[in-house]
Amino acid sequence: MRALAQIVLAPGSMMNMSSVTPRLGSMELARLRRKLEQKREALLASQRDALDWARGISDHAIEDVDVAERMIEQQTALRQGAIDGCLLAEVERALRKIEGGRYGFSEDSGLPIALERLDAIPWARRTETEEHRHMVSWGIARDAR
Repeated sequence: MRALAQIVLAPGSMMNMSSVTPRLGSMELARLRRKLEQKREALLASQRDALDWARGISDHAIEDVDVAERMIEQQTALRQGAIDGCLLAEVERALRKIEGGRYGFSEDSGLPIALERLDAIPWARRTETEEHRHMVSWGIARDAR
């Protein structure tokens, strides 16, 4: 699928995606895929554990734990499960991009994402600069200017 066949570089100029040399060789792509699959399995296991624990299925008997403390721990487990669910969606999205041949390119500009960034965050959707801009626009980070 070549939905990202062209990317805008500057107003009025276009570049064909096929002219962008992918920096990801088959070995790097396979290594990053393994990292994503391992992260997916860890997140799924964490979600299962958190949900089981929040439902009261654990090695600890209810009498052993103060009820208020248990409620706080259940809320924390559910909150962590929600966070893990969001991250799992990002990992799944990255795996689909590998399958579709779109992995390693920014969803905003179509520019290649640095291998170092993908190695650190295999589910990255944007270049580092674009991600910072995105975070600033949402008020999550401050502009360094």
